[in-house]
Amino acid sequence: MTVTPAKARSGNAVILALAAIAALGSMAIHMLVPALPQLARDLQVEPGAAQLAISVYLAGLGLGQLLAGPAVDRIGRRPVLLAGITAYVLGAIGSALAPSLPWLLAARLVQALGGAAGVVTARVMVGDLFGREEQARRQATLMMVVLISPSAAPVIGGLLADLGSWRLIPAVLGLSALAALAIALPMLPPARAGAVAPARAFLPDLARLLRNRQFLAVTMTLAGGSSALYLFLSSAAFLLHDFGLSESEAGPFFLVVAATSIAGTRLVAPLGRRTDAVLAGVGLILAGAVIELALALGGVTGPIALVAPMMLVGLGAGIVGPSAISILLYVEEGLAGTATSIAGAAQMLVSGAATVAFAQFAPVSPLRLALALIIAASAALAGATARRG
Repeated sequence: MTVTPAKARSGNAVILALAAIAALGSMAIHMLVPALPQLARDLQVEPGAAQLAISVYLAGLGLGQLLAGPAVDRIGRRPVLLAGITAYVLGAIGSALAPSLPWLLAARLVQALGGAAGVVTARVMVGDLFGREEQARRQATLMMVVLISPSAAPVIGGLLADLGSWRLIPAVLGLSALAALAIALPMLPPARAGAVAPARAFLPDLARLLRNRQFLAVTMTLAGGSSALYLFLSSAAFLLHDFGLSESEAGPFFLVVAATSIAGTRLVAPLGRRTDAVLAGVGLILAGAVIELALALGGVTGPIALVAPMMLVGLGAGIVGPSAISILLYVEEGLAGTATSIAGAAQMLVSGAATVAFAQFAPVSPLRLALALIIAASAALAGATARRG
């Protein structure tokens, strides 16, 4: 099918609109990461407790996708999107005003549930609006654009923390959500006829997916690769602080890793034409983890030694994410939203559980991080291998 320039421009505008909404979910993670040491001091909690602000958010992002996925299949995209943005803004306000860690965690949970609706809606609408052959490329473009804002988020978060307080971060996120909705909503076309599935029980749908070997293998790969990235994000701020960097100085190091993830999304289409893009991405993640471990065992430490191997992990994650989602959209007919939401939920819940478990092995050290990365990368490799078996 020939794509005219006008149609291409229209498609790009829709992708940008969807990305503006989908990016909100991850921005709430990345903007807060460099401010975690300041948050710990302000709320008078230990670093491991402060890391729960990331872990709880990841859990909420996972649980929210379990709710949002079936909802978009049954009641439509726009109602779910509007409800999600409302919850996101309310959670952001609650986070900014939090007097204690429990209050903050509750508000972050609400915010994450709302952010999940944007993530699911964006992924499914790409499947609605573009054909099977084109949507893999469009998913990669969506992920690339989504990653651009969060790639700058650590720098912005660090600057906000240095200029004022970590509390400015959720305030800015809430305003950003309202602005993104105002800009994006008029641009989003209605879903194509028949995109909303008739109401049916969730458990039979879940059972179908759990019997699907490809779904299980791809989900395991997605969760393992994501865990490696979030293990770094939840702990690197404290390691960089130990190396003598301030919040604003640490931000660019997160930006570098995010930039490699963006680069990875651009490799999805060419890799997919030549090889198994999922397996190639997992190979890069494992390579980064192995190098991280070798440096730690050799006593080579510092910001560069910490971040350089993570560039390979970020590159691999950028390849695995859209490649996996494009597979999941078609593993079971009529279950695009449910399949991607369950896989996304598993991805976030496993990542959150990994960060919580890792926080128990305080204090954070490069060696402990490297060992955790090896475990996560090995799980991703097992899933990628099972899919091909």
